[in-house]
This record gives sequence, C-alpha cells and structure tokens, in this order.
Amino acid sequence: MKNTFAVAATCILIAFASLEADTKELRVSDTPVSKVGPEIPVDWLTHVEKDLLPFWKQESAYGDPIGNFPTYRCNDGSTLDVDNPCPAFFQKGDEWITSALDRDYVRMKSRQIFAYGIAFHMTGDPRYLVLAKMGVEYLQTHALDPSSGSVVSYWEGGIRHPGPPRPQRTSQDLAYGLQGLAFYYYLTRDETLLPDILRIKDHIMGHYYSGEWDSMRWVQKSALGRPSEEERKELVSLLDQVNAYMLLLAPILPEPFSSQWKRDLKDLCRIMREQFYSAEHNLFWGVIAPETERRIGGRHTDFGHSTKTFWMIYMVGKLTGDSEMTDFALTNGSRLLARAFHEESGSWASSPKPDGSRDLNKEWWIYAELDQTAASFSLDDPTLYDKYLVKTYPWWIAHMVDRTNGGVWHKINYPDLMPQYPKVHLWKNGYHSFEHALIGYITDRIRDKKPVTLYYALPEGKQPWLQPYYYSGQTVHSEKPVRCGETVSIKEGAPSVGFGLPCITRVDFRAP
Repeated sequence: MKNTFAVAATCILIAFASLEADTKELRVSDTPVSKVGPEIPVDWLTHVEKDLLPFWKQESAYGDPIGNFPTYRCNDGSTLDVDNPCPAFFQKGDEWITSALDRDYVRMKSRQIFAYGIAFHMTGDPRYLVLAKMGVEYLQTHALDPSSGSVVSYWEGGIRHPGPPRPQRTSQDLAYGLQGLAFYYYLTRDETLLPDILRIKDHIMGHYYSGEWDSMRWVQKSALGRPSEEERKELVSLLDQVNAYMLLLAPILPEPFSSQWKRDLKDLCRIMREQFYSAEHNLFWGVIAPETERRIGGRHTDFGHSTKTFWMIYMVGKLTGDSEMTDFALTNGSRLLARAFHEESGSWASSPKPDGSRDLNKEWWIYAELDQTAASFSLDDPTLYDKYLVKTYPWWIAHMVDRTNGGVWHKINYPDLMPQYPKVHLWKNGYHSFEHALIGYITDRIRDKKPVTLYYALPEGKQPWLQPYYYSGQTVHSEKPVRCGETVSIKEGAPSVGFGLPCITRVDFRAP
C-alpha cells in the first residue's frame, strides 16, 4: 500500500496560554513547500494562516455566545443584518440562499468546529482548539436529542423554533451534524463524546437504512407538499455518512465499534457502486427518484459528487485492505479526473452538460474535491501530480482566495473570473477550504518524503492510535511535559477559557 508510511512521533506539551508566536517555534524548521511550478510554490501552512484564518478569526465568526457560530456572514466578515442584508446577498440566482435567512443551521456550526479543528491540527495554536471545543459544547447543549439520537437541523425565526420534525430531517443533515464532534474526538480522544457519536450513528443507520431498498433514505417522512421525498434515493445519503465521520473514526474507535464501522463503510460503498454508478457515463447519479430520470445535468450529477465518491471508495478500500475497491476507484476516478480537467486554464470544470460540453465555472467545494482526489490518487500514481496539481493548486491560490478579506469564494465564473454568492451561508463555511489545505499539506509532505507535523490534544498517560487524517501510519510516542491545563483568551479583553483541556501533542509523521 503506497500511502502507508512509517511514523516517528515527537510529543511536546504546550501550555494553553501560548499565543500564535509561541506555536510557530514548534513547527518543523523546513517549511512544507510543494514546488508546483518553477516560480509558484504552495506553502499550505502559509495558505491557512494568511489566506484562510484572517476571515475565520474575526470575532464575528465566533457567535454569541462563543460556539454558536453564525450560519451567515457578509463577504467582509461582518455580521449579517437579516433586515438589511449586505450586497453579497442580492445577487442573481441566489434565491436558494436568501429564502432561508431566518434559519440557523446546525450543520454549519458543526462544519465550523471541523474548520477550527483543522486550524489547530496544522498550527498547534490552542485558541482554535478552544473554539472547536466551545462549538462542540454548544451543539451538545442545544442541538442533540439524547432520547432519540437525532440532531436538530436548524432553528427558525426570532424564537429559534427547532426544525423540522424529527422524521423530516435528512440523513445528510444528520451526518454533518455529527462531523464537528467526530473531528474533535479525532483530535482529543475525549471519551465523553463517544456516547453521543455512537448514539447519533445508530439513529441514522437504524431509522434511515431501508432493507427493502438496501439503501439509505433521504427522509423518513416527506414534508407537507413534498410527497416524493420519502421515495427519493440520494447519493449523499450514503456518501456523506462516509466522509463526514465514518472514514475518519472507524480506524480509531475502540472495539467492537471499529470493526462494525469498517463493515458498514464497505456496505455503503457497495450500495453506491451497485445503485448509483453508471459505467456508461463513468459518473454516479446524484438522485434516483420516481419523477426523475437518471440523466446528465440532474441534481448532484456533477464532477464533485462523482469524484468524491470514487475518492471515498478508494480510501475505504485502503482502510479495509480491499484491493478490488481501490483498483475500481483509482482506475475509473482517474478517468473522471481527465474528463474534468480543463487544459487551457489549468483548472477543473464543475460538471458535464447534457450537450457533451462542461461547465467551466469553479465552485469551491467541487474544485477542492477534485484536488483532494487527485492528491490522494497521486500517492499511488505520481503522474497525476504533474499532470494536474502543478496547475490546479496555483489556480486555486491565485483565483479562489479573497485577497481583500480572506477566505475562499463560493464560485468563480469562467472566463471573466468574477466571484458569485456569499462566502458564508447555509451550505458554505470553512469546511471544504480547510480540508483542502490539510490534504494538500499531508499528501505533499508524503510525496516529498518530508515529515508531516500535526497537533493533537491527547489525555496524559495514554497512547492512542494516531494517523494523519485519512492516511494510515504507525506512531512512536515520546512525551515531554511542560505546562498543562492553562487558559487562553479567545477575544481581546475577554476572560481566558481553557475547559481543562489536555496538553497539546505535536506529532511528526515521517514517510519512509
């Protein structure tokens, strides 16, 4: 297995009073630069610190109270006034965004926990770990339903009425409601989170899997006026169980859960292949529903969802040692990458069109998934790096980043390169852009035979199995206690908080 690599871990415990300047000294001295062109390096840590974090460490991103991360923000980062929205919310074609401004979505709070978790994972700055923890505690207190295992999808209106009714919540929303908790568990092995994680997963599988279909349902019961919803099969009902939490946690859970989740992962991948894959088009259909034919141009039938599905099947095959799965995904996923790549611009297209052409506009999450898939595949087939990533990475850095306020644009129209849509809304925040940076960093370091340095916050006296995100390895621990359990200030002038978190652990994963 070419992306399995030996790991040597050096653990350094850092006091939580450390600020950004302190954690910089703890990084490896050879800055992780992947030279993607003669004069165009991509330094993923610099990308996180200079391009992404300036937007996400604005106090407006923290919510009130801290951890109640807002669903919507203006493109300059300021708080959205729903009664007088900023210009980004008045663009043609954004009615799918503006029609839901009175809803505050749990999935977006969960995704922002994930983003702050990656910021900590890559920089070691304890402020981002505390922000993630505060988000976790907000969800545990307000969004989880311990009696059923379900998760609220959103709060609506000034009275913050929770919705929708439990049977109308989508399996996709439940998966992303769990994402933030899952990543925080990955970073900390906080055992107090495990009952919630297992309860939510059991609720999803117990109430949304249909033995009649041998697939996952979109909803248990259709909303009023939408009778077809409960008969609709959605690719993301399966796919997002894999990528939001199961693939990350399956290798690190205690038994018998680890083995059970690995079996579930293989079943989900089998169903996606058997029921959604079109060998003729080498795509995965986004939706299978009574009123919808399987067709190019249909909902979620795009390069993003299809490439992501190939990527998840590939990674599950790696995790479970199933070479047939990895071969299927690598072979056919590579074919799709070739179809999605636009040679003239050195960037990715977003979707195929019914007339055989391609949509050359760039949606941030589709672009990120294509990069991430190519990066992962390139550990088995290095030619993919030179064929695609030496061009697509610089394009992302040059055009997808908001150079004025930080963060990443939702969409860049091609060829005029004009941005479209708000940068933070009911389906977009820091999740995809931070994951993109993490995977770029990890895979570049592996490919260049250089250490992958990541940070965790682990209980003292325990040596849990560690791996760099989805990429497997063996760890050797060496711990040196410094000061632990101190506090850190999140807002200027605000009281310090620490939550009694464990000490920070730096781990150097080394490629052979």
